[in-house]
Amino acid sequence: MRIQKVREEVLFYTITLATFLLLTILSVLFLHREQTRSRQILEIETTRLAADLIEVLRQRPFVNPADFRSDIVGFGLYGDDWNALNRFGTAPKDISRWITESDLKRGRVNRVEFKANKLVIVRSLGLVPMGRDSMRGMMRGRMKDTMMPPQIEPIPPLGRIVYLELDIRDWQTSQRLIQYGFYLVPLLLVLIFLGTTLLYKKNLSYRRNELRNRELVQLGEAARTLAHEIKNPLGAIRIQTATLQKVLPAPYHRNLQVITEEVDRLRLLVDKVGDFLKNPTGDPEPVDVNTMIQDLLPRFPIPISFVAKVSEPLTVWIDRNRFRTVLENILRNAVESLPETLEPEQDRVLVETTQRMDRVEIRVLDRGMGLPKGAEDRIFEPFFTTKPTGSGIGLAISKRFVEAANGTLEVLSRAGGGTEARILLPRYREVEHADSGDR
Repeated sequence: MRIQKVREEVLFYTITLATFLLLTILSVLFLHREQTRSRQILEIETTRLAADLIEVLRQRPFVNPADFRSDIVGFGLYGDDWNALNRFGTAPKDISRWITESDLKRGRVNRVEFKANKLVIVRSLGLVPMGRDSMRGMMRGRMKDTMMPPQIEPIPPLGRIVYLELDIRDWQTSQRLIQYGFYLVPLLLVLIFLGTTLLYKKNLSYRRNELRNRELVQLGEAARTLAHEIKNPLGAIRIQTATLQKVLPAPYHRNLQVITEEVDRLRLLVDKVGDFLKNPTGDPEPVDVNTMIQDLLPRFPIPISFVAKVSEPLTVWIDRNRFRTVLENILRNAVESLPETLEPEQDRVLVETTQRMDRVEIRVLDRGMGLPKGAEDRIFEPFFTTKPTGSGIGLAISKRFVEAANGTLEVLSRAGGGTEARILLPRYREVEHADSGDR
């Protein structure tokens, strides 16, 4: 079952991650293709616009600036000496700086340059496609500057150079949106991936808790029945053992004592199971933590050090008997985990109490055998134990009682060896409980 769950998780994460990577790659490729396509379309449209302007100049000796689109910033025609034959707007007087050695060798100019919010195209007329059908959509808007005097010589189809400069701020806005997409789309996919993973984990945790609760209900019903059925035979065995002890000779008393001890151990286990199944809240009341601990320490076979880091009383709101059970279970685990080789002068078990903001903290530290590897996640499971003679129910009961009092219980590995049990409980405030009706 556990292997199947692990395989299910691995399969889910593999499919989700592969889908995320595939969508990210496809999105980036699509955005890059759109960016390249948009730039190519802009260059083609600019070339067609230049052809339209040249076609107009072929039909008449001048062009009225009011006929041009508002995004045309500069336009010029240049002769073989690279000086302007006709120009307006931002078109330069000569275009010598646009001519390179390679252009001279090829005998033609073909330059496209983006600068700030402008697009500049400088091309030989032989590279410009001519055609009357390309004039649609050109004559709109108004030029910023006035046109040069219209006296120009007839323009031959080749051997001249055209200069066209456009305002492309609208196009750049769309390009910025595409560039933002390069960052936002992967980020959005990452958020979707994380959200899907988190939702899956919550669903998995919910399923596990539901399964665990179902198992606990079944276990509780079985344990309640067994506890009731076991108590009667144990009582009968105890009575018969006492009778035999009276009539049998002394050499048999040791064997009877073993039977009595095992019966008592079974009865204790039955009582613990009963504690686990009972209402964990009980009858809460104000309990002084330091006083409770000081009353318990003399009942253990070895000295236990106690340090109260806060001089004032630390009071919690909890059922007294259940709180006592919690402390006894944790202290007993600490004492039973100690090795026999530990030096007497060392603090074998240390109990500390303090206040953390509005909570009371109780720490039980020992230098025992520590937690076995892999036991950290299971120590609070009912009937799980690392001790040969342990019942595996003490920590489960303790955690149940502490959480019923709105507290937390942790058992951690301690640096240098041993374990640390940490209890956090809300500190009791008489005014708060009076206002809430708890008293």
